[in-house]
Amino acid sequence: MAKQSSLFNFFTKSPPAVSKSKPSPSPVEADLPSSVEKSNTSPKEEAKQAAKSVKKTPAKPKTPSSKAGINKLFGNKTPSNAKESASCNFSEGALVWTKLEGHPWWPCMVVPQPLSGQQMRGKGRNQRIHVHFFDEPPTRGWVSTKYVREYQGSDSAEAKAGGVFFSGKPVIRQAMQLADAAMAKSPEERVKMPVCTDPSDEEEDVEEEEEEMEVDKSSLSDGAESGEEEEGLKRGRRSSRTTTAKGQKPKRRRIVVASDSEDSGDEFKPEQADGSSDEDDEEGVSSGVDEGEEEEEEEESEPGTEPDSPVKPVKRKRPAEKPAKKAKSKTLAPTEAPKRTGPPASVSSDTKSKLSAFSAPDSFESQSSGGAGGAEGGVTVWDHEKLDWLQEGRRKDARRRRESEEDYDASTLYVPEDFLNRCTPGMRRWWELKSEMLDTVIFYKVGKFYELYHMDAVVGVNELGFTFMKGTWAHSGFPEIGFGRFSDVLVQKGYKVARVEQTETPEMMEARCKKMLRPTKFDRVVKREVCRVLTRGTQTYSVLDGSPAESHSKYLLSVKERSDGEGGGAAGVGHTHTYGVCFVDTSVGRFHVGQFRDDRHCSRLRTLLAHHAPAQLLFERGNPSAETRKILKGTGAMQDGLSASSQFWDAQKTLKALAEADYFQEGAAEAGSEDSSGGAALLPATLKVMTSETDALCLTPKEGYELALSALGGCIFYLKKCLVDQELLSMANFEEYVPVDVEMEKSEGPSSFFAKTRQRMVLDGVTLANLEILQNGSTGGLEGTLLERLDTCCTPFGKRLLKQWLCAPLCNPASICDRLDALEDLMAAPAQVQEVTELLKKLPDLERLLSKIHSIGTPLKGQGHPDSRAVMYEEVVYSKRKIADFLAALEGFKAMREIVSVMADATEGFRSQLLRQVVVLKTDGGEGLFPDLSPELKRWDTAFDHQKARSTGVITPKTGFDPEYDQALAGVKDCDRQLQDFLERQKKRLGCRTLAYWGTGRNRYQMEVPDSVSERNIPEEYEVRSTKKGWKRYSTKEIERWFTELQRWEEKRDAALKDCMRRLFYNFDKNYKDWQTAVECMAVLDVLLSLSRYSQAGDGPMARPEVILPGGDNDSSPPFLDLRGSRHPCVTKTFFGDDFIPNDIFIGCAGVEEEEEGAHAGGKEGATCVLVTGPNMGGKSTLMRQCGLIVILAQLGCYVPAESLRFTPVDRVFTRLGASDRIMAGESTFFVELSETASILLHGTRHSLVLLDELGRGTATYDGTAIASAVVRELAERVRCRTLFSTHYHSLVEDYAHDPSVRLGHMACMVENECEDPSQETITFLYKFISGACPKSYGFNAARLASLPEAVIQSGHRKAKEFEKSTVTLRLFK
Repeated sequence: MAKQSSLFNFFTKSPPAVSKSKPSPSPVEADLPSSVEKSNTSPKEEAKQAAKSVKKTPAKPKTPSSKAGINKLFGNKTPSNAKESASCNFSEGALVWTKLEGHPWWPCMVVPQPLSGQQMRGKGRNQRIHVHFFDEPPTRGWVSTKYVREYQGSDSAEAKAGGVFFSGKPVIRQAMQLADAAMAKSPEERVKMPVCTDPSDEEEDVEEEEEEMEVDKSSLSDGAESGEEEEGLKRGRRSSRTTTAKGQKPKRRRIVVASDSEDSGDEFKPEQADGSSDEDDEEGVSSGVDEGEEEEEEEESEPGTEPDSPVKPVKRKRPAEKPAKKAKSKTLAPTEAPKRTGPPASVSSDTKSKLSAFSAPDSFESQSSGGAGGAEGGVTVWDHEKLDWLQEGRRKDARRRRESEEDYDASTLYVPEDFLNRCTPGMRRWWELKSEMLDTVIFYKVGKFYELYHMDAVVGVNELGFTFMKGTWAHSGFPEIGFGRFSDVLVQKGYKVARVEQTETPEMMEARCKKMLRPTKFDRVVKREVCRVLTRGTQTYSVLDGSPAESHSKYLLSVKERSDGEGGGAAGVGHTHTYGVCFVDTSVGRFHVGQFRDDRHCSRLRTLLAHHAPAQLLFERGNPSAETRKILKGTGAMQDGLSASSQFWDAQKTLKALAEADYFQEGAAEAGSEDSSGGAALLPATLKVMTSETDALCLTPKEGYELALSALGGCIFYLKKCLVDQELLSMANFEEYVPVDVEMEKSEGPSSFFAKTRQRMVLDGVTLANLEILQNGSTGGLEGTLLERLDTCCTPFGKRLLKQWLCAPLCNPASICDRLDALEDLMAAPAQVQEVTELLKKLPDLERLLSKIHSIGTPLKGQGHPDSRAVMYEEVVYSKRKIADFLAALEGFKAMREIVSVMADATEGFRSQLLRQVVVLKTDGGEGLFPDLSPELKRWDTAFDHQKARSTGVITPKTGFDPEYDQALAGVKDCDRQLQDFLERQKKRLGCRTLAYWGTGRNRYQMEVPDSVSERNIPEEYEVRSTKKGWKRYSTKEIERWFTELQRWEEKRDAALKDCMRRLFYNFDKNYKDWQTAVECMAVLDVLLSLSRYSQAGDGPMARPEVILPGGDNDSSPPFLDLRGSRHPCVTKTFFGDDFIPNDIFIGCAGVEEEEEGAHAGGKEGATCVLVTGPNMGGKSTLMRQCGLIVILAQLGCYVPAESLRFTPVDRVFTRLGASDRIMAGESTFFVELSETASILLHGTRHSLVLLDELGRGTATYDGTAIASAVVRELAERVRCRTLFSTHYHSLVEDYAHDPSVRLGHMACMVENECEDPSQETITFLYKFISGACPKSYGFNAARLASLPEAVIQSGHRKAKEFEKSTVTLRLFK
């Protein structure tokens, strides 16, 4: 069987021939990347230029750039290898991305054709290259060179989520793996790989097909687009165009775009998709259906036959060609070569010529910068760019405020009424929506397509690679099924996307207009409503949106501030801030609400932003201070300012809105609340705490929570604007946010603080960044971070939990030891762990799936949400996706149940209480927390036919599961039985065994009586309904009564079946707490398994840390850190490739040397501050980071890369590492250093760990030395916290050489040939931390390593000698 095929094989019926020649670009070329080279003319101009070229230019064009149409129509057939290689730079064995028209991008390898050895063929726009598709079995084919891009591996940006070549389909991912394997080989080795060598029918008749494609491309045209006067509406009327003066027939527009959906196998028939009514004629836009008087069905490709393949092996015979077509070809193409005879090709050339006319233009330059309205060769000005009231500086918002006014709202637009009146009805509605959301890209549904108009179309072409449709106004679009893909690309790039759906069918519109007294033309258009607004912080990943590209949470954060000038100050602290915050992960539906006081450095706010990195920020216009705005700006998140009171609600308005809405009615009903009269009484417990105790209606905020509730109000308003408030708030999933260090302030002493099991270590934003815990400092990615090193979690919800644990390690020694016991228990059961790991890998993102199921099942959304009225043409596809998600969730919970049963045998020997809680079933009085899901899962197994539902997209519940459906079904059966009983009685009465019911629909149940039955025997109550030869059909009042009852029950059954999926999901969601508890237990198990894998797979000895509770019997016992043989958790090799050198670190306790010296140790055993010196690049900063990361790992409950570790818990890790400024915030390097140091001195406690690296280097030497000395004294004598302080100020070392509270240590090095000439010195870094001070910093060695000119180094060395000499002289005089 031949291996080559193309898009044309999927169309069983080709469009009819069209007489005139007028090239037409495709309205949509969504699969082309936006980086394709672009031209300078619009589609309409290209058509004009092509027509002129046909008349005036000979066969061989002189200037291809301006005569592009000629190459397409009259390309020279003579092969020219030189020219081919010039136009395509890919040689034999090159790896590329290619695609056939209408198919996905596929990794390929350039190979010569196996029979002829030809690698390229054709010229210009018809030039094609022969490639080998990575597939199993391999396939090959000829592809257009305009669809060839360099393959840079599956790790390249364009192959990842949001990139042009990204695909989640397994077959394409497998093809990428094959391409990656080939990428490691040389081109010579690649060409020796096995490739497909079977001949193709098309290859034997290539020239004939190419000629016909080139000639017949001119036979398709869109026709002249002239206005048409509005006529009376008729049901099912098709749109048509007026013909041109030359007698041109009405033309048809056909959009050929591959479906994004793997399960969209349904045939789309244009006559069934007339949902856009008649405004398509008036607007002059494509509704996604054929335009013309003749109706013709088009069969799209069925993904079910061959799910994903670069070429489809479907072959058909080509019909005999018509003589007229040949004659026409000769007339149009005088330069064509003689045709070669051969067997029939696989598909009609007429079909190819029609479809090829919709291929993308060679470049997109015309699409992004030109259009039909401009002069030839010039940049086109679209119609919307000519509107005076839309120009920059002349715009007004919806309230007619100018841009220069202070309260101007840039998200709205004033559109003059006279302009709206001149618009077509559909376009008027678009402008009305645009006036309300100017900052949003509107995907406007017209028929089966989403259309983008005016400025939105420009965004679509520039960002998504769409093609402008012809006309003077910008216009592009794509099929409905592609919404998830294209909306996600725009959202990730920072755009807001509004999905506007048709919420009315043409029949509904007609019925509405009939009820109106005098409907206008603006009434005679189907209604369209905004059904969803997507932003980076409000993605819920519904069935239309597609799957998330990453597992980590994206938060929507709302912030409100009150400075101390408004009563929020604290005595003795200076300028402070009070913040109210509300942040939500919309993909899970969990809200965090809180209010806290912050210092002048905004430490707590910075920590919040680091722990819960926001994707989008909401604030009240004019509210945040300039300092806060700078911090928020530094996050890189989208920012939206909301108007005070009207949009960003105050606390009272928020509580009133919650009381009036029915968000929590459902949850209260489940909880059995008796008071359901008002929404206020139904508030979740977390929010109820924030209301005044004296207000029974919960409409007054409690003191200390006003800002928190106001921030919640801003968040609710924005979610309401995005139309996701009902599905998220109805989950009633609220938690109070309390900064980690608040409990620390409230605790009475260290013993009480560390004894609390819920206490966490504080890691602020500065520490997370300096220690590179979540992201590295160079690229902002995960490479080299502690998170990357630890994260081997198998589930998305496990990955999210690990990140939470990492941001807030434990402080309680008992809890830390319990986690360590859990790791040891897991390491002792390798067989069970292996089996559990494989089961965990099968789990989907159940946390997000539960949120999606709740969203689909909630009755709130079904009642008034526009989505419930939307007319979707891919409804079956979406239903299949919903069912697939639901069944995936059920399978996931079954796997969880299996995990619990696998671990059951080993639980008896577990020492860890935490591990027993998450893997033992919940029993009365037992310590297990995992719920028993077996009864529920069995119930859902028998609820409906899973396989049938998955394939059909319809859930038919089995008896006993859905009472409403069962009742309706029982009613139908009862009525049918009564009617059959009546028929049996009539058979006996008339003595006629052949008596039977006849009829369909509303004419059912007419008794058919043969003429052989005498008229005298017919009862009087029989009424004749119809007759036919030899028969009469009767009905009776009893039959009519039962038939009416039957119809009533049938309507109830159909309504119940239609709403069955929502009710089933709602039924499932009633046990949300049990499902969520199971997910949380599995998340903990997944994280523990990840930590155990790290603990076992270290690159050297791994030690279990010993955590000692400070104080105890002797509260004066100081904090200490005894770390021996430690290595960096993320660095296994040195810069030069050597093994990492382990080091000992002793703070607050005797080291190895002191233990050996005993009483002669010098009295520094209890020194809490260690001054670290050493040569440049000697490893000081690495040592300090290593110490901080190991302490964090230990309190996370994980083994550490060391020989041993004993320490008292650390309440907070402070860091001042590296040199960096905040240029956007107007802060210099030295200012940043001092700000971070100030935070340490203000918030540091005796139990903190401080890492200070070279403080004072940003200013003059004397100033820097003085500040560094003062800070060391403060930390060593007043704060007395564990400190590593690195410095190059050797005078500072001398000052503290004999201070008992300060210990000296340095990174050792070996110096050879030390002399006057620095170029002769050889310094070897030993990377070993030993006691004592380093005599020099050896800066000239670093200068030489950095390749400074030798003359500069020598000059500097002479100057250094002068400085040293003068310093010694000064000391002598002292």
